[in-house]
Amino acid sequence: MPLVRPFRGLGYALDRYAVDATAGGRLADLTDVVCPPYDVISPVQQASLLARDPHNAVRLELAPEPDPHAAAARTLAAWQADGTLERRAAPSAYDYSFARPATPDEPAVHGVLARVLLEPFGADVRAHEHTFAGPKADRLALLRATHTQLSPILAIYFDGSEDYRQVMSQPGNDAWRARDDDGLLHTLAARDPDEQLSSFLSRQRLFIADGHHRYETALAYQAEVRADPHVADAPPGELPADWVMVVLVNAELEELEIRPTHRLLLEADVEALASLGAGTDPLWAAIPVAPEELPTRLAALGSDDRAVFGLVLPGDQGFLLVGNRDAIAERMRRERTGEAVRTLDLAILHTAILGDRLGIDLASSDAEDRVAYTRDEAEALAAVARGAAKAAILVRPTKLEQLAAVANAGEVMPHKSTYFYPKLLTGMVFHSLEDS
Repeated sequence: MPLVRPFRGLGYALDRYAVDATAGGRLADLTDVVCPPYDVISPVQQASLLARDPHNAVRLELAPEPDPHAAAARTLAAWQADGTLERRAAPSAYDYSFARPATPDEPAVHGVLARVLLEPFGADVRAHEHTFAGPKADRLALLRATHTQLSPILAIYFDGSEDYRQVMSQPGNDAWRARDDDGLLHTLAARDPDEQLSSFLSRQRLFIADGHHRYETALAYQAEVRADPHVADAPPGELPADWVMVVLVNAELEELEIRPTHRLLLEADVEALASLGAGTDPLWAAIPVAPEELPTRLAALGSDDRAVFGLVLPGDQGFLLVGNRDAIAERMRRERTGEAVRTLDLAILHTAILGDRLGIDLASSDAEDRVAYTRDEAEALAAVARGAAKAAILVRPTKLEQLAAVANAGEVMPHKSTYFYPKLLTGMVFHSLEDS
């Protein structure tokens, strides 16, 4: 089973950012210095974060300089030298909590931030989603330069026992808080090393929910470090590079939100897509729906076990595509995947529409020029209306039980299948790999 342990976190100095005292320590407000993870920061948001505070973590996570990785390393060293960042004297685990949109001031989802011993995906740590080579190369270059894991990975596990509430009940001491750009409150509280907590978490099977690229990057960095003959034979866990920073959330008892990622078709055969709307395809029934009404219609079919999509075409045309259950099952049986993947909306979309009808293979090198992604339905509709996209396909969110079924089967979903909301913040704490 995975090994979970506390670590000496590197974070914004409490003496400099503290705004209050807690029962056992101090409370710091980091709202102006945290940022989202790199893969959701737009150029506009990057500029806003840079202007917000000269010590915003975006200068590490996504530096604006021509050589961003070297710049991040210089900045990280400077902030440690001038006292902006400080390393905790002793190892800690951390309670990490965040709010939901309905109650933005009340953190309602709770997890534990700790370090996890790296191991290849397999029995104890499982992936659920394909990754892209480009982001992994970028993150690896950043990790080589900074020797620091800047953003935590989100991993989930399923445990309905009473042990969970017991191990989570220990109070923290020093604490940090921050609001994300949607106004949701995130909190972090350090807690003393707790063997009961470490033992409980080390009994779990972990599913990577968000951060596949960062986990694979950590594995690649570990392999590079261990290629040095001086440390190649070090026992597992002895080297700092053997570990990865993770927030572990019990999805059995904590309610996580997954949002959909819609597909924008930048280059596509519009006539082939329009023929879907004619309703003559044996796989699909097409129901004309105004584009702006498609998100509501999709949400109403959230529990329908048929494949369902919203198709947006130029000329303010919209269709609700409802799959023929038997015909689609017959088509998907030809794919070299298991049942857990074959029944996913996105697997069906990528195979039966993007692949069969449009000749788009998302694994090919030219796919980035033909398909883009957005989580905003209004943005998808606007892109088609102004001609920035030939069409848009709106999708439903993947369910948590689907993620678990795919990962348990040892398979992976298509790219961009899950978007956990809200994103964990970068800057609440960092994991330095400079020493053990």
